[in-house]
Amino acid sequence: MRTRRFIIISTLLTVLLAAPFTLAGLLLPPQYQGTYLGAFQEKCHLLENTPGKRIIVAGGSGAAFAIDSALLERNFPGYSAVNLGMYGDLGIKVPLDIARSCLHEGDIVIIAPEQHAQTLSLRVGGRSALQCLDGAWSLLLRMDSADYGALMAYLPEFSLEKWRYALSGGRSEGEGVYKRDSFNHYGDIETDIAAANTMPNLYDPTVEISYDPAQIEQSFVDYLNRFASSAKRSGAEVCYYFCPADRLAVTGEYAPDDFYNALSEALTFPILGDPNHSVMDAGWFFDTNFHLNQSGRTVYTRQLIRDLKAWKGIAARTDIALPPLRSPAPDWNGFTVTRKMWAGNAEITEVELPENTIVIEDYAFDGCGALKYIHLRNPQPSRVIVGDHLLDGTAAALIVPRGTLSAYRTDYRFSRYADRIEEEKLSPSD
Repeated sequence: MRTRRFIIISTLLTVLLAAPFTLAGLLLPPQYQGTYLGAFQEKCHLLENTPGKRIIVAGGSGAAFAIDSALLERNFPGYSAVNLGMYGDLGIKVPLDIARSCLHEGDIVIIAPEQHAQTLSLRVGGRSALQCLDGAWSLLLRMDSADYGALMAYLPEFSLEKWRYALSGGRSEGEGVYKRDSFNHYGDIETDIAAANTMPNLYDPTVEISYDPAQIEQSFVDYLNRFASSAKRSGAEVCYYFCPADRLAVTGEYAPDDFYNALSEALTFPILGDPNHSVMDAGWFFDTNFHLNQSGRTVYTRQLIRDLKAWKGIAARTDIALPPLRSPAPDWNGFTVTRKMWAGNAEITEVELPENTIVIEDYAFDGCGALKYIHLRNPQPSRVIVGDHLLDGTAAALIVPRGTLSAYRTDYRFSRYADRIEEEKLSPSD
């Protein structure tokens, strides 16, 4: 603990000497409490202040959308439920590091990362972490000091953004389902907005789901085993559980059983249930290949409860009625940007995308070396599907409509491109 405090103090002194405005920005009032990431501090507070035995679920946003904690509590009397599921870009390591010091006798920790390289790793997203911790910097003491560098890389940008909000009198707020108010007091996403599948073609084509065992990184496995060993010393139990996956997005020659078999050989703690149960029909999903709608989370939690009971030797019946499979929402009938349109065009300098743009394929602007601006006219970032490689091969900036800068920069998908997003400027006639 002393070493961590020393690192934090040394880091802050360095920031103070190199860039005074950065430290001052950190001390400004919190700006992200109304956003999706702003819920992280409340999840940590819930974990710290919930006595007795807990069922703790840790993962990315797939876990936040997948769990009905009230059902867990009803089926496991004597346990309280805490959902630490947050965001893929943040990673799973930060929530687990923070949870480690809060574990005690009787706790059950369910580790449920999305079946995606981003969450099946020890990657820590610095920008997301700073927004999660804004105003609760004491949580840094419970993080691994080796991850501070990831935060430092985004400190100047983060501080500047806070100054912008402070000087304009505004505040960063979420949009659609991605805001603090969408979480219930357990940390689950609970909102009527997530009622049905809203994805064109019922899945996100920019995020393929693979069960290739080659995705299993040794460093990731070693970390999980160390976490489980530490939890055991505190009297807690740890298990792994497969996150929901949209069946339409699953690709490749490998089946869930292939991944399960390789992972079970590497882990020193159990994997619960049949991984094939986590691959679910598209009608149970909402807006990504990992986010269940409200009916889907009932189906998934019902199966989790059954698997937990089997693990713990509980013979009690699981009396949860299955909800009807919801019909998908009407097709968006929007515009899709494909790679064939502009990729490889070394001459184009500006691209204008219509307001009804709903999908931008990965590498759509790859090789567009002269491209400076990509104008996005859709005022709702949550209605535009983009992947991890939107801006690969170009140095262009994303220009968004006036009044939507904060919504785009804090959006679930677009936040990874926050430093490339700019607001449309007023024309001389305005």
